[in-house]
Amino acid sequence: MQIPPNYQISREILNLVSKIDALRLFFTSFEISPAIRNRIHHLNTLKSSLFSARIEGNPLTLNDIENGYPKDKREIQNILDAIHLIDTTVKPKSTIDMSVIRLLHATTTKGIGMDQGQFRTELSAIFNSTGIAVYVPPPPSEILGLISQLIRYIQSSDESFPIIKAMMSHLIFEKIHPFLDGNGRVGRLLVYAILKSSEYDFGFCVPFEEYLDEHKDAYYESLDIGMKNPEDFLLTLLEAYYAEAEKMKSLISEEVSHKNEIILPPRREEILQIVKDHHLVSFDFIKRRFLEVPARTIHYDLEKLQEKKLILKVGKTRGSFYTISNL
Repeated sequence: MQIPPNYQISREILNLVSKIDALRLFFTSFEISPAIRNRIHHLNTLKSSLFSARIEGNPLTLNDIENGYPKDKREIQNILDAIHLIDTTVKPKSTIDMSVIRLLHATTTKGIGMDQGQFRTELSAIFNSTGIAVYVPPPPSEILGLISQLIRYIQSSDESFPIIKAMMSHLIFEKIHPFLDGNGRVGRLLVYAILKSSEYDFGFCVPFEEYLDEHKDAYYESLDIGMKNPEDFLLTLLEAYYAEAEKMKSLISEEVSHKNEIILPPRREEILQIVKDHHLVSFDFIKRRFLEVPARTIHYDLEKLQEKKLILKVGKTRGSFYTISNL
């Protein structure tokens, strides 16, 4: 396996990189209140975790994430924990090495997988929906050497565009397939870790996994042919990243212009975030998050959020729900 594979930066690839750079400049120069920044980051990390899990077959959605089976919820929480790990430990100029890769795997498979953080010691294969093996990864005896080559590529200055290096590293990692399970989740987390260490930071986690989940067939197809045609893989990943970053820009602009940088008390901020995350929620659902707070106090908080036109009450009976206001 050649690491990295030979690839050309086409005009189309360069155009997407330029657009992403322009969005990055917007995010890093635009003044956003801590309240809005925290809200966006919370939503993005949740979406990144959820959709990364969905790519691998997790059935949960943003609307039912609280009501899923324990294993499905644990899978998403583990990815959230891994993103938090990257946020707190990966700094500019940090070294992405084998210990980071092992730790990301151990975190994402905690409580749901075997051999956490351990490279596989047996042969493996990638199967399609009909049970036919479509890819046979390198044997266990080659994994350490191949991962070492990948790390040298990550740490080198051979590629001048950090985002291309991050995407290419994801491709290489998936083709090495060093773990028995969880390679896709770790490979997508590796993108975020490499960008953070390269100071290519948007100030937020960009949930490009949502686009990949919506275009799963194209994503898998580009992965299948990635080492032979890395340009197609780069285009798929860059399009995903650009699309989600553009959605972030629209969301931030709307938050700032429509809400006029409203500063809320912490509990109301959290209630607003719950409504944003789940789109349509009942009073009982919100109350379960604040068991120590009297019901009348939660009702008062909801009334104040309605007065500020941040949320809407749907229905007038005990079965009413709350949703985000578009005013």
